[in-house]
Amino acid sequence: MSGRRSQTSKSSKENKAAADQNISQQLEEINAKLAKLDSLEKLNKDLLTKLLKLSQRVDAVTVENRKLKQEVVDLKQAQLQKEVLIKGFKLEQPKQHLEAFNKVCELVGFEASKVVEEVRPLVFKQNKRTDAVLVKFWRVQDKQRFIGCVRALKRPVTPAELNIRSQNKFVLVQDHLTPEKLELHRQTWELCKLGLQRPWIYNGSTWTTHPETNKRFRVADSGDLEDLQFILVTAQQTGRKDPALSTEVIVSGN
Repeated sequence: MSGRRSQTSKSSKENKAAADQNISQQLEEINAKLAKLDSLEKLNKDLLTKLLKLSQRVDAVTVENRKLKQEVVDLKQAQLQKEVLIKGFKLEQPKQHLEAFNKVCELVGFEASKVVEEVRPLVFKQNKRTDAVLVKFWRVQDKQRFIGCVRALKRPVTPAELNIRSQNKFVLVQDHLTPEKLELHRQTWELCKLGLQRPWIYNGSTWTTHPETNKRFRVADSGDLEDLQFILVTAQQTGRKDPALSTEVIVSGN
């Protein structure tokens, strides 16, 4: 009997030792996994922090890049700040550009003899409806004064008033814009179909009335166009009638 008890006791001790060893191994594995989990969580936290900083940096660089692009476009436009274009008709005679400019000056009461540096024709072979008369002034102030006289008419100039034949109803007098600025102005006009009030050109930039603030707003780039379009489309979808939105759709003559 004592022998059996001794064997049973020995077996129990061995089983207990094996169980203790197994538990110890499991605890070691758990601790190792917990340590690895802590390490991964710390790594994840560090990566999220770096990602946040990188995202903020990307945002800052994006804003800076957009600002620089706007400055480049504005600098190009600044080279044309003394110039205006008169367009809305095809030039058919050698001196017709001079006659057209003189007729406009006579119509609006502007004395141009001492303030104009150059008047020359611009022939657009791809455009069947219009060429242009480029007028370059000696000073920006004189150009602005000329445009002010044209706007003081408070009505469009017609080809008939200039003794010109044209397929167009009106003759346009506006700032000479770079291709980028001209395209931006054209796209802004397109937003009138969504309810945007008609844009205008001032100092070589496109301006409009902001549909939310009802204040004058300079459309500097395509990002501004996207913001305006989002506001207008959202207003239509929600059925919100903003007092700043015009219900009249005006098609550009540009």
